[in-house]
Amino acid sequence: MSPPEIRVMTHGDIDFVMRLQEMVGWGNTRADAERSLYYEPGGCFIASVGGVDVGMVNSFLYGEVGFIGNLIVLPETRGGGLGDALMRRAIDRLTLEGAGTIRLDGVQKAIPLYERLGFKGEYWSLRYSGVASKAPHHGIEPMTREDIEQVTNLDRRFFGLDRGQKLRRVRHDYPELCFKASKGGEIRGYIMAKPGASNVRVGPWICDPKYAEFAEPLLNALSSRVDGRKVWVGLPEFNKASIKILGGKHFTQMPSSLRMSYGAHKKVEDVSGIFGVGAPDKG
Repeated sequence: MSPPEIRVMTHGDIDFVMRLQEMVGWGNTRADAERSLYYEPGGCFIASVGGVDVGMVNSFLYGEVGFIGNLIVLPETRGGGLGDALMRRAIDRLTLEGAGTIRLDGVQKAIPLYERLGFKGEYWSLRYSGVASKAPHHGIEPMTREDIEQVTNLDRRFFGLDRGQKLRRVRHDYPELCFKASKGGEIRGYIMAKPGASNVRVGPWICDPKYAEFAEPLLNALSSRVDGRKVWVGLPEFNKASIKILGGKHFTQMPSSLRMSYGAHKKVEDVSGIFGVGAPDKG
């Protein structure tokens, strides 16, 4: 196979991106692809060979920490080094723009590739699926646009990085799926969700563990809003409180991914407050 040409993704590539996304069945939608380009217009890449598009990867930068996600190549081209080439392009982009640490959630069959590139495992990123149902959620309120500054500050305490741009966009796009919990005039927890291809994808779901009594009602508020629909949640393996909540709702555990890092391996998050990740490809 000849060396691939790797170019920056544009909106004209969305149809191809959706072909890849539907092929792997990760549940991403056209709106997800559009948001990725909005967040990182120069950080998403398409690989082509002989003028034929064959793969993609996305990269996201949060200052000194970057994330890579959605590495997908067509099955008939696998084994020819396309995944490696796409990953190196994303790594180079993030490194050149200041990332000392690069992280990702690796599906199990891709872990050997990431290890060859120098990524090291940190912890398992769990996946749960269930069906939403109405449940008590006293004290939980819809999130407003005016709440985003407080929400971003709380999120930064536990995610460890500023993702205010992404929180603002998700609340703008899906205000009916965003809720907050307040006490003493301060937001102590929040939850957001996005429609997936076949389910509702929960996250971020952040709650200060000092106010852990709000964590389940936040999920209940969202579940009540999407009653009867399938729900997906991803979370760090060390957040036992979230695992207990999902177990109590009879959610089913799905295959896990491995959170991995490259470079300085700078760990910035406090998983005690991360009850649900935002999106595995973006952190």
